[in-house]
Amino acid sequence: MCFVYNFCITYIYITMQGNMEERRKVILKTRLDKIVCAVIHCLMIGVFLFELLVILPKIYEDDYNVRKVPHIIAGLFILFNAVASFWKFILTDPGTGSVILPSLLKPGWRFCWKCEANYPPRSYHCFICEQCVLVRDHHCIIGSNCVGYRTRRYFLLMAFYMWFALLYANLLNMDFVWELFHSFGSRTLLTMFMPLLAWIFGIAEGETLAMAFFSSFCIITFLYGTAILVFHMRNTVKGRTTHEEAKGVGSKYNLGLEENLKSTFGVNWKFAWICPLIPSPMPGDGFCFAEKELLEQSGKSL
Repeated sequence: MCFVYNFCITYIYITMQGNMEERRKVILKTRLDKIVCAVIHCLMIGVFLFELLVILPKIYEDDYNVRKVPHIIAGLFILFNAVASFWKFILTDPGTGSVILPSLLKPGWRFCWKCEANYPPRSYHCFICEQCVLVRDHHCIIGSNCVGYRTRRYFLLMAFYMWFALLYANLLNMDFVWELFHSFGSRTLLTMFMPLLAWIFGIAEGETLAMAFFSSFCIITFLYGTAILVFHMRNTVKGRTTHEEAKGVGSKYNLGLEENLKSTFGVNWKFAWICPLIPSPMPGDGFCFAEKELLEQSGKSL
């Protein structure tokens, strides 16, 4: 477990050394940021160890059962990508970074009184990050960073692999519950969704109650993660940010599924979603964006 974490974080630091402009100068600035980061790591490790040391031995009673191996490999793959995405999101600068913004106010640009600089369309100032962020979506408290032009890919991968980990855990937990109750009746549903009531009615107690609490935690966080992932993926395939979705604007940046995915996951978007460590440069600079109407007009003129 420690090897997975150390290798992942060390590799990320090495790969980012060559491009200091994309790396944040300060991370986890406040005590709350550090606490949230520690809690997220404890939860990721906790879920993995719970499934590995508690649920799998209950499903496969033989310690040397080869059917455990695929689950262990899948769990390590998911954990590695979740941790890598999490730290890539934390370490990557989401916005202007060290880029010098022009002093001349261009059409469509605005002036930020806080930064005392001009910033391009689709960009906004974040008072938590204390900088203007290119294509700012929102500030993510989990990673103490803004979801912006350079970090949106890592945010989505982080959300996806955490969601996938919870999905996998829930499937294993359901298999365990089936072995326990041999059905999915009212007792089973009560134990999985409301373990405290199951304990009151004497359905679950002791070790079963502890497992039921952990299973209900996985279910609740999975449902929450599903809502988050669906919302942001819907915005991604439509080529807009959360701010543009709330204001009912941004449709002019919808260039179709392929171009929208490329603007989020980079030019190597077909493979970049598999792992956050796969190189995939962004197609632009975060200042200028192609617009749907202009592309249609140029297509007609041709």
